[in-house]
Amino acid sequence: MSNHKTIAQRVLHAATKEKTISTSVLRRRMRIPATQMASEYFNNSVMRTTRLLAEEKMLKRTGRGEYTITKKGIKAMA
Repeated sequence: MSNHKTIAQRVLHAATKEKTISTSVLRRRMRIPATQMASEYFNNSVMRTTRLLAEEKMLKRTGRGEYTITKKGIKAMA
């Protein structure tokens, strides 16, 4: 069994530490520089997971590409 966190766990963890999360915040919190992961791949993996978490009501969309964590998301982290 691996000790690595899934992308969803990493996104939720970043959301608990920041007021709002966006593309730039997630890149910084997850330590993924633009030179390491192309924007297209980042949008198709990390941001897709972020949108799915918003559909599951763990994150709330506050603006275009900006999200905040909800109480359900905080419970999922525990």
